[in-house]
Amino acid sequence: MITSLTIKNVASYNSAGETVSELKKVNYFFGNNGSGKSTLAKYLHSLSQNVPENRFNNCTQVGFDSDNNQIIVFNEEFIKRNFIARNTQIGIFSLNQKNEEIDEAIKEKQKELEQLENKNESLNFRKSKFAKFQEDELSTLKDNCFDLRKTVLNSFPKIKDLFPNKQKQNNFEQILKILQVQPLQNLTFDMLLEDYKKYYDTEIVYITHTISLDKLNIIVDIEKSINEILQKVIIGNTEVDISGLIDFLQNKKWVENGIDYLDKEKDIQACPFCQQETIDKELIKKFNSYFDESYKKSIEDIEKFRIQYVNLYNEFKLNFQNVVNEYNELNKVSNLIEKLKDNFDTNIKIFDEKLEKTNEKKDIMSFLGFKQTILDINKEINTNNENYNNLDSHRKSFLNKIWLYITFKMKTTIETILNKEKKYQDIFSLIDHKKEVIKDKIIVIKGEIESLREQTISTKEAVENINTILKNSGFGSFSIEEKELTNNNISEYYLKRDSGEDEEVFKTLSEGEKNFIAFLYYYQLCLGVHDIDESEKRKILVIDDPVSSLDSQVLFIVNSLIQHLIANKGKTKPEKKAFKNPLLEQVFILTHNIYFHKEVSLFSHQRICIDHQFFTVKKVNGASKIQINEKPVVNDYFLLWDTLKNINDTITKNPNDKTHNISITNLMRRILESYVNFTGLGNTVWNAIKDTNPEDPINIICSSLISELQDGSHKVSPLDEMYFTRVINEESQKLFDVFKIIFDEIGKEHYLIMMGIENE
Repeated sequence: MITSLTIKNVASYNSAGETVSELKKVNYFFGNNGSGKSTLAKYLHSLSQNVPENRFNNCTQVGFDSDNNQIIVFNEEFIKRNFIARNTQIGIFSLNQKNEEIDEAIKEKQKELEQLENKNESLNFRKSKFAKFQEDELSTLKDNCFDLRKTVLNSFPKIKDLFPNKQKQNNFEQILKILQVQPLQNLTFDMLLEDYKKYYDTEIVYITHTISLDKLNIIVDIEKSINEILQKVIIGNTEVDISGLIDFLQNKKWVENGIDYLDKEKDIQACPFCQQETIDKELIKKFNSYFDESYKKSIEDIEKFRIQYVNLYNEFKLNFQNVVNEYNELNKVSNLIEKLKDNFDTNIKIFDEKLEKTNEKKDIMSFLGFKQTILDINKEINTNNENYNNLDSHRKSFLNKIWLYITFKMKTTIETILNKEKKYQDIFSLIDHKKEVIKDKIIVIKGEIESLREQTISTKEAVENINTILKNSGFGSFSIEEKELTNNNISEYYLKRDSGEDEEVFKTLSEGEKNFIAFLYYYQLCLGVHDIDESEKRKILVIDDPVSSLDSQVLFIVNSLIQHLIANKGKTKPEKKAFKNPLLEQVFILTHNIYFHKEVSLFSHQRICIDHQFFTVKKVNGASKIQINEKPVVNDYFLLWDTLKNINDTITKNPNDKTHNISITNLMRRILESYVNFTGLGNTVWNAIKDTNPEDPINIICSSLISELQDGSHKVSPLDEMYFTRVINEESQKLFDVFKIIFDEIGKEHYLIMMGIENE
């Protein structure tokens, strides 16, 4: 079935073109002459040709399969090809009903064929259903992947617009690629944030200084020597008699410092502390003997180590200061400086205590405990410098980490869906295998039907059907006959008048007769085939303005024949959407006649295929435009019916309201006049009251309404005054009862449809 048409760069369709989508089994196109309908029909006819016309090179369609479909177009060119350009018409093959046994066998085979085709359709439905599941699951998966991507990137605004694969499909394909070729890491979102801050949010600068481990090692090395001397017990000469007193008084440092204030040449002098004349040369000699060279040497060593220690610390401190000026992440360097200073101050205090109490053992706190912290800081500095030197590669790596993170988060879901994909493929393979088996069976059954049909084919039935319709339609002056051609033994038809004349009869017919006989031939062609080899192809019918020159009587015959072609299969909803004729695929009906458009699409609508679509073809600024309509095109006649229905709804709610009576009767008169004149029923409308009492109000109201239909008669009717008196005071529902009685006689089904009433 054709699902879409695009008409472009041909006739009134410009380079922009018009695309007709949402095509159904039955498609109604309404448009004025010259709007572009015929171009549409000609393009469809071109599809059926082995070599399409060049003028349609820019036109496209979706759904037509020349191997299984046959397009049959009724238009002016059809009439020219089959009647004007030739005096005989190719015979139409149909089944010979005389051979009932073979006919029944064919019907049985056709049932088998239909069952197989139904199974095939069921398999197609199952496949499309699973394909829809597959498509929906895959689409949801792609959406979820893309949503995760957006959520992640929203936290990284500086790279959001630069992140590649911005389309859902491309994004999904990249995730699949990573899933297949890269080992996944259990990355956390916090890890991504940390990298983002390092490589994008923080300005990375090169740090020229690191904390010197050499200086640290020198200090640590000297600490060993310092601790050795601080562990040494330093005392004066114990052989001097005053040593016991100094040790007892624990005033060795006091004495040692005081000696520097004595004059070693005086025989006697005042003590520098108590200012009493107590110090003589002998005592000074004893003091000097107590603080001998060994004692002084040890003290000097301690003082030298203290000075060296202070100098080394100051150098180390300077190195730290250079570092902290460039790098102090989380105050790690400044905190370390504070701790080192505390450590240093404590050690200096220990030095001083040792000098104060030289006989006590002391230990300084080593700087070695800060080595790991220094190593960590240096490592951070080196990492920073490495990041600085390799910023581009790190940023590239960060983008890859985002992909790895997204892929890791979606891994389980993706693998679940992909496992389902494999199951779907297994299902599709199984369905395709079953379809191939059915296809082989269909080929066999079609061959069997072909073999049976060759025994029963006939062209006479089409001739008889055409002549029957001609006779019943009042065309009795000519008929169609069959004759055998000697060169190929295939029957052909020709037109013949009752007088026996058979030379160019078609050219002598009126336009209405020409169109009618051509349409009857087309109608039989729709039921049969030109070529028995194409008997199994499903038909796409295109009917372009079949009533352009026909009178109203033939219009309804053509309308009836078309409705027979598009009759539905049954009463269930699926059957109502299917054609009764199993070989019919699709129908296109194009017309400019508003009445025919309405009748063919709505009249007796309960028995025609309801899988339909309405289109309007218009010419706007010289270019054809096609638009979809929900309903058939509305004209004034249908607006009259709509107004009448609205009033009916109003009086149903308020039966005593008689204010609309005059409007109701005027609407009814206009509707009846339009319907009777259009259908050509004439005075037969009087049959509606032939059995009613002349005094019955219904008879009076009917008479007045019907008299309106005869030009001028109502103007002199003696019933007018009585009618208007009655109609003003009559119950409104009585008017609708009368209206229904009239239509029961002249068009009951039309009334039911136009009033929106289910068929009784």
